[in-house]
Amino acid sequence: MEVVCFRHMMPSYCWKLMRWLNIGPEKKLNVEHTLLRRFIKEMMERRNIKTWQVNNDEEEEGVDIVSFFLDDPCYANDDLFCAITIGYMLVARDTVGIALTWIFYNLAQNPNIVSIIRNELSPVASHKVVAGVGTMVIFEPDETRSLSYLRAALMEGIWGKDCLDYNPDRWLLKDGDGLRYVPPHKFLAFNSGPRMCLGKEIAVMQMMIVVASTLWNFDVHLEKGQSIEPKASCILEMKNGLMVKLKKREV
Repeated sequence: MEVVCFRHMMPSYCWKLMRWLNIGPEKKLNVEHTLLRRFIKEMMERRNIKTWQVNNDEEEEGVDIVSFFLDDPCYANDDLFCAITIGYMLVARDTVGIALTWIFYNLAQNPNIVSIIRNELSPVASHKVVAGVGTMVIFEPDETRSLSYLRAALMEGIWGKDCLDYNPDRWLLKDGDGLRYVPPHKFLAFNSGPRMCLGKEIAVMQMMIVVASTLWNFDVHLEKGQSIEPKASCILEMKNGLMVKLKKREV
């Protein structure tokens, strides 16, 4: 992502010359591409010779995402297969990992919003505790899908005249019952139109589960003295990461 940002900031002839000379950020990108492609090639070779032994010494091929593409003639081109595989390997790193960092940063500074989320989770959590799930409550996708305020807290970001305020209510209907409709082109985190991210709902589902399970089981406190600022990149990565303390809640 740093190299992509560099390419956007510099004239095209500059980074193309660096790529041709194999220097600077372009050299780093080339090394990482070579490493990833070598890993994928080895994975393909292992998959082509790997079989599973089942009943009566019969051989049966395993079923996985690599097999799906290798068996499809449309993906016979190795470069295309490598590009798709790299996409699957890295796609969730940014949408989920980086977004969760900023979400917990904002939530740790807004205990009133955390309380509202916990109240929304309470009916679901009470059934799980009664059912004997244990002291650690882990929420499932079906249990968080309808939680409007939790989703609004995930969607909150730079928006409107009070964009510096962390205010999930802006995403809710006036009566607070459900999310209000906002055209995708006004919220480009997952792009819009024909380029809409295919994994949007999966990414949102993962984040809702992580946030719900963490906030219900723990209190999140920011470590003092750390510098919070975005990194120079085409995504809003936190430059120095985020250090927090988790304290087990007595529910």
